[in-house]
Amino acid sequence: MMGDGASPLPLYHKVYLLLRQRLLDGDFGDDALPGEHALAQTYGVSRLTVRRAMDTLAADGLVSRRQGRGTFAQAPAEMATPQQGASVDALMMHLSRMGMHTQVKLLELTVEPASPAVAARLEVPVGTPVHHSVRVRSYEDAVFSYLHTYVPDAIGKRISRKALGSKPLLQIFGDLGIRVMGAEQTVTAVMADPDSAQALQVPVASALLNIRRLVRDINGSPVEYLDARYRPDRFEYRLDMQAHETSGTPVWLPAAPAKPRRH
Repeated sequence: MMGDGASPLPLYHKVYLLLRQRLLDGDFGDDALPGEHALAQTYGVSRLTVRRAMDTLAADGLVSRRQGRGTFAQAPAEMATPQQGASVDALMMHLSRMGMHTQVKLLELTVEPASPAVAARLEVPVGTPVHHSVRVRSYEDAVFSYLHTYVPDAIGKRISRKALGSKPLLQIFGDLGIRVMGAEQTVTAVMADPDSAQALQVPVASALLNIRRLVRDINGSPVEYLDARYRPDRFEYRLDMQAHETSGTPVWLPAAPAKPRRH
């Protein structure tokens, strides 16, 4: 039986998340989903809870109801392109491609003292002015990422609000003559705080993909620190690998970049 425990998520949303993952994994195939009574027994909840979860899945376009036949899985709309390969060149190509095929909206732009965490990443003293932008990216009017970007003052004062609301940052760097040569990136999972939940249109404490990226110029100086939150149902981060023999021991290494595939 599914209990509430200390989780801040409503019970129906827990069922929604479990069913959504099964739908995205293709568990139901072309068959109808189990009925409300069967799902209520499976998850130890009421039929009303199941009905609310199914209504949310239908609103998301993940299921379709067919009169007299039942409820069936429906393929989700295509979203952002996953990354292919692991080299810096592949990463930059992927980001550039995403920037051209998605829409960006600037929510906030401020100049603020660098916090200890931001200062450490941009390699500047704590309290140094940095330019902080908050944006969201969408694909076909469906928002999938919430982005906090920090750049040093010397660069930020050259970037206009109009550019931030219309161009990918890598393109802006190119316009300014800044040559980007390297990036350090980590990927983890976080829970949605109130700001990111509102921007991404998900409940607070929902699971999000968190990508943090430090971009360096040709001289090795940091030019951008990005803290990005992604809806995992609308964005995937994939790395293709190939096995290579090294002293008789198979070693997994990044494969050459392939053609992009929609999610």
